[in-house]
Amino acid sequence: MESGDAGASGLSILVVESDPIARVALLDHLRRNGFVILESEHGGASIRAAHERPFDYVVTDIDWSGVSDGSALARWVTASRPEARVILTSKTLTHWFPADSKMAGLPVLMKPFRQEDLDRLLSPVSALVIPGS
Repeated sequence: MESGDAGASGLSILVVESDPIARVALLDHLRRNGFVILESEHGGASIRAAHERPFDYVVTDIDWSGVSDGSALARWVTASRPEARVILTSKTLTHWFPADSKMAGLPVLMKPFRQEDLDRLLSPVSALVIPGS
């Protein structure tokens, strides 16, 4: 389900969250911040969405299961859409990714997380100032 207009930021985000209460709170926060949102509970719809169009961000729960999972979605996005920033969320944080894996460098937010922590990860890369540049 897609929502939002170009809004204040105009940045697009794919949100994959299996918990309906957490998903509603997350989507409300992102809408208030002007994101163009495509949401999914889990599974094939999120994989298809990632294949069909580019996103600036993908925020995915990695605890869902099925034919594919949140980790598989994140691996596909990092390999096929490297310009997208992937943010993982988890209730357990028991996931281990090998140091040489593309997954190893991705940020993981422990649920429930503070909106401020998510906002920090969603700040545009272009807004960062590199010392000496």
